Amino acid sequence: MTRPDSPALPPRQGLRRMFVEVPPRGRRWPAGVRAALAFGVPALVLLALGHQTEALLTAAGGFAVVYGEGRAFRARWAVVLVAGAALVASAAVGGLVGQYAPAHTVTGGAILVVVLAVTAVIGAVVVDALRLGPPGPFFFVLTCAIGSVVPLAGVSWAVNAGCVAIGAAWAAMVSMSPAVRDPIRRRRADPRRAPERDAVAAAERAVAAFLTARDDTARDDDGSDGTAGHEHASGNRVVSARHRAATAVDTAWATLHDARMPARRPDDPLVARLLTVHHTFATAGAGLPPSPDHAADAVHDGIPMARPSVAFRLRRALHPHSHATTTAVRVGVASLVAGGLAVAAGLGRPDWAVVGAVLVLQQGPDRPRGLVRAAHRLAGTALGVVLFAAIFSLHPSGFVLVLILMGLQFLVELVIARNYGIAVVFITPLALLIGGASHPGAQAWPLAAERLLETTIGVACAVAALWVVLHRAHRRCFDWCLVRTVTACETLLVHLRGATVDAPSSMALRRDVQFELTGAALAAEHAVGDDRAWASRQWNRYLRVDTVGHGLLAACRTRGVGTIDPAPWLTRLPRENPRDVPSGASE
Repeated sequence: MTRPDSPALPPRQGLRRMFVEVPPRGRRWPAGVRAALAFGVPALVLLALGHQTEALLTAAGGFAVVYGEGRAFRARWAVVLVAGAALVASAAVGGLVGQYAPAHTVTGGAILVVVLAVTAVIGAVVVDALRLGPPGPFFFVLTCAIGSVVPLAGVSWAVNAGCVAIGAAWAAMVSMSPAVRDPIRRRRADPRRAPERDAVAAAERAVAAFLTARDDTARDDDGSDGTAGHEHASGNRVVSARHRAATAVDTAWATLHDARMPARRPDDPLVARLLTVHHTFATAGAGLPPSPDHAADAVHDGIPMARPSVAFRLRRALHPHSHATTTAVRVGVASLVAGGLAVAAGLGRPDWAVVGAVLVLQQGPDRPRGLVRAAHRLAGTALGVVLFAAIFSLHPSGFVLVLILMGLQFLVELVIARNYGIAVVFITPLALLIGGASHPGAQAWPLAAERLLETTIGVACAVAALWVVLHRAHRRCFDWCLVRTVTACETLLVHLRGATVDAPSSMALRRDVQFELTGAALAAEHAVGDDRAWASRQWNRYLRVDTVGHGLLAACRTRGVGTIDPAPWLTRLPRENPRDVPSGASE
């Protein structure tokens, strides 16, 4: 039996390092400028027309711009508009609650807490199911919370929703602005294809890193003493690099499919580049020698299909053992408890307790990452309320206040991908200042202290939920994902008895195998974080499934338009109990 701290597991990452780490994330200032402009322009226009309170409310609609960053422009406008519509709905619901059941009453506060919890749960399921990543459902919950307090400033829910809609419409136009002109890139490069170029380049870098890790490990093994610990550690370096490469390749294909390049321009140089790097990755993953001829002919192979449909991914997420379900349950319980405690304590803004819980749990972190996220939230809020109090005590208004908010939004986008704690320092005063019209004449420091107390309640409930709510969910999710992966592989192999690997039906099943492999990798990562001793006993089981699954995809890729013999693969495939797992019909 493997020891609990076996080197077969991915190495631990210290909590202190995760807390202070500020990794490079490329140039972020263009996204920051777009986020600032998404709010600033409509706010300045409304200010010029004499609507100061309404001007601030357009900021909530401007949040939609962040959901489109990095996406192909053909799909970006739709993503931003859908996010904008969700923000408008959140503002309307929050405004109705605030107008007819004010949060400063016990009944109104309780209703608001329930509404925010439901909003967070729905957002958590959708974001996790579709693997959308940051910023998650946070801005929908925040917009609903802001909407609940604006009636105190005499703004109706309908006017608030209209202001958010203005901000969202403008955000859609701002998000598409790089497609018109990108001053950072060479003039010869078409700015409309910048997201696709960036995604393909990221895939090339990730695959190159995998090849380097594989070669370095091979050299180390040649000169090692052959101990099991060394072999496990070397093998896991390669596995980790392979997962990153597989994810980058998958993301690149999704970006190209969003741009409809494989369907409309299958001979495009970007498609050819990604096919070549995908072929290189597949041959390396299968342990085959690189073949320049095969790489050159990769453009004639079948192009991988897009990700499974939205309906398929949502149905998958609704299984009781899925990571999305676990995340949603924890978010819901922590939100209700935190908000209920804030209402019972008579605090003025129970929504801030809910927001504090949602921010920690919305991405479904494992326990170590959840602790770091909670620490980021507390430390960032403590500094943020000080910054808010300093700004609020100066009583800024009009154009000065708008410019301050634009600066805060710029800073949030600049740092949020590098260190969440730093971003919270600017998110906190941003949210408080937007809703500042609801508490005219309030004292800055008492107001800041109350918001910090509410946030502390929310964070404490979130941390407790990680340990108390569905305590062993990581084990059930891990088992469920492995069964789904094996089932997807079996379905593909049975299908290949009478079909070539590049037939459309085969490509769909290959896509499902890749999707399940990614899900299994995420489940394994969470199991390691939540329960290292248990995960160490399951790790070889996971590696067997992962190795066979990636090997099968590599074999399909290297066969081009041919066929493979399913029998040897069915023999190698680990046996997993298909209990409670759907049949896996591909879409």
